[in-house]
Amino acid sequence: MSDIELSYYKNVLSSIHRGWTKGRFSNAKPLYFLAITEGISRGKLLENKFFYDDSLEALYLDSCNFYEPGLKVAPFYKPFYHSNREEYYNILWKDGSIPAHTWHTPSAKFLREHVEYAYLDNKLWSLLQDSEIREVLKQSVIKRYLAQNQ
Repeated sequence: MSDIELSYYKNVLSSIHRGWTKGRFSNAKPLYFLAITEGISRGKLLENKFFYDDSLEALYLDSCNFYEPGLKVAPFYKPFYHSNREEYYNILWKDGSIPAHTWHTPSAKFLREHVEYAYLDNKLWSLLQDSEIREVLKQSVIKRYLAQNQ
């Protein structure tokens, strides 16, 4: 791993597109990324395939409640789907069934039925397998989006 690669991903993660709701930016996508890092740390995510399921949703909800206690949590389907806008994250659709209106958030039911899985780009996934690098990237996201809440 080079310093250039680490710097690149720190920059990418500090540029996450966030929605605006009720007078503030939503941290759903940064919190979802932290849930992924936690899943890797706990040995719950062993391969670069994130299924739309209860175990990943539980990690996401844990992140939300830990970093933004008392705030209304964005439903899991929103960051799962909208993270696809980020350059480090992709969704593999079953039968090419990408929603016709990508500006509209598909329902949780639609995602369960039409998503094979989501995944990170291979280089980021590889970097996150190293606990020290994972912690650096995690702290970078916390500092950028959540430090004011701590």
